[in-house]
Amino acid sequence: MSVDLDLSLFNYEAGGLQPDGTYTFTPLAHAFLNGPPPDLLMLCEAKFWHARGRRPLHTAMAHLTEVTGRPYVGELHTGALATAVIYDPRVLRLDAAEEPEFPDKRNLTRFSLRTDPTYQLHVYTEHWPHADPEQRLARARLLATTGTSPTPTLIAGDLNSTSSGPHLPTPDWTHIPTSTRDHKAHHHHGTWHADTRAVDRLIGTWNTPTNQRVNGAGYHHLAELDPHTPTPLPPTTNGPHGLHIDYILANDALLNTATVVPGTYTVHIPPDDPTTWPSDHRRISCTLRIHPTHTTREQ
Repeated sequence: MSVDLDLSLFNYEAGGLQPDGTYTFTPLAHAFLNGPPPDLLMLCEAKFWHARGRRPLHTAMAHLTEVTGRPYVGELHTGALATAVIYDPRVLRLDAAEEPEFPDKRNLTRFSLRTDPTYQLHVYTEHWPHADPEQRLARARLLATTGTSPTPTLIAGDLNSTSSGPHLPTPDWTHIPTSTRDHKAHHHHGTWHADTRAVDRLIGTWNTPTNQRVNGAGYHHLAELDPHTPTPLPPTTNGPHGLHIDYILANDALLNTATVVPGTYTVHIPPDDPTTWPSDHRRISCTLRIHPTHTTREQ
């Protein structure tokens, strides 16, 4: 028996925090008016949600429940600009939350399927530093160790870095201010290029002659596994100089037991009017068809 798992990734700008200190979740709800409603939402930029007694998390879940009809529950990870997971408990069972004392357990949520409790799914919901490529690479090196884990694992989040390949959007770096250009680019042989080292460390460098990636750590970009994904891939950020920096990655163990349902990988592009944008990032959705044919093991 197969199970379809609807995933969404969304970086909700500042977690809805407004200049006057209040929060708004109407834009978050608007981002999910169009289906499919996620079984699992991986959310970035939960700004000060801990400091506000986790009330923003519960308010966000209430808004999402209202527009989707799903009885959502969730987990909030550590940090002032935290990540969170919001999920349907009828589909996924929480087995363990993050263990922030251990770097390889930060932002990690461990689930099992309700329909098959022997099938485990580990989910890292990440928000990497926007201005420090070396910190991004260091985090990628740590998470690369899970690429060959026998436990199906996802890494999803705003990785603040693009990957290599001609199908990835790239801006004219000379139009980006020099004060911020090296946040996501590096200077090489007299020209500026996207700094792809961190994401490529996980999924591999693009090899143009073979049209495939090489030297990856066992992770794969779900967009590249959907035959109906547009080329080039759309930016995952709104506004000028858009880059594809929000990713849902799956390790080998997950892809041994699941496939991307063709045509489901979507970058939800809002209307051109910036006043209607729910965030500075775009929602991403994708459906995995899981075939739990054997018991997976906890690591």
